[in-house]
Amino acid sequence: MVEKIKVKLGQGKDYDISVGSGIIKDINIIIQPLKLGDSIFIITDSKVAKLYLDKLVSILKKGNYKEIRTGIIPDGEKYKNFDSYKNLLGKLVEYNKKPNKIFIINLGGGVIGDLGGFVAHTFKRGTKYVQIPTTLLAFVDSGIGGKVGIDFNDTKNIVGGFCQPAVVIGDIDFLETLDKKEIQSALAEVVKYGVIHSEKLLNFLGENIEKVFNFDKDVLLKIVTESYKIKADIVRQDEFDTKGIRVSLNYGHTIGHAIEAASKYRYKHGQAVAVGILCANDIAVKLGLLKKEVADKIENIILKIGLPDKITGCNINNIMKHFWSDKKFITGKNRFVFIKDIGRVIIKEDIDEKLIREIIRKRISKNNLYK
Repeated sequence: MVEKIKVKLGQGKDYDISVGSGIIKDINIIIQPLKLGDSIFIITDSKVAKLYLDKLVSILKKGNYKEIRTGIIPDGEKYKNFDSYKNLLGKLVEYNKKPNKIFIINLGGGVIGDLGGFVAHTFKRGTKYVQIPTTLLAFVDSGIGGKVGIDFNDTKNIVGGFCQPAVVIGDIDFLETLDKKEIQSALAEVVKYGVIHSEKLLNFLGENIEKVFNFDKDVLLKIVTESYKIKADIVRQDEFDTKGIRVSLNYGHTIGHAIEAASKYRYKHGQAVAVGILCANDIAVKLGLLKKEVADKIENIILKIGLPDKITGCNINNIMKHFWSDKKFITGKNRFVFIKDIGRVIIKEDIDEKLIREIIRKRISKNNLYK
């Protein structure tokens, strides 16, 4: 069974998200009617390449494309950088010397989606691309929405733009090779969607965590499709993050990104976001915006997933240094996404730094780094 979700943006930029089990075998049926090009450049990382690249290329060869080439980067957030970007562009420029109409396929998780999307955005002033997520995090969050970019000078996603994919193909069978920590990390984003938009999704997740870890396909499909629908609707309303709607997706990320960077990415994205969510809720409770019992409910689900509630291996000054480099801050003022209740988001600016430090410090543990 294939579920299709339409991302409606208008101006000829609408695209489909196809989600299902084993649907990668139908990739040619899905992409060929889109007339994206006659030659393919696949961007992936070394870890995913070992698992899935040969299979994908074998299927694509049945589509009778002129040529299929690949660009492989090392696995990890630290390789979402200018060097990888330059390397991939060099391969594309060389490829472009042939009379081919090239399009790009991004095969991988969030790093590949961001980096590959940025390559597509900038190569020849815009090249069509297909997104094939292979991690749960990419499935539920980073695989759609069109935000693309790279990290630079220790600042996450500081260089980038908006470039929507031509189609997203989500085959949940790719998730079978993920370890538990990868799944836990991704579930932080599902918690985010539930908190900002759907208590029903949040409760469903809380009741089915073990089934997720046991790779129950029905539960995974439910979580993935509901997350996609929420994000697709938000992106539809605020594609370029200019109307104050899409910023709600930053819930938990303001402090989360700072923790992620301060740990030199030893914290997985979702681990850092989980603590960022808890810190945001702590501040909201302190400001009188949020009832403590609601914050406790969210924290209990985060702990049930196995995500951290403490910051380890980082000091407050380093976290704050990265905190102030957040690209979403305007005219020197910090900006937070808080909730007043589940499904009720509020944006606040210029929160007292002493309060922020106090809340973060209370979440810092002297134990060894969270693993």
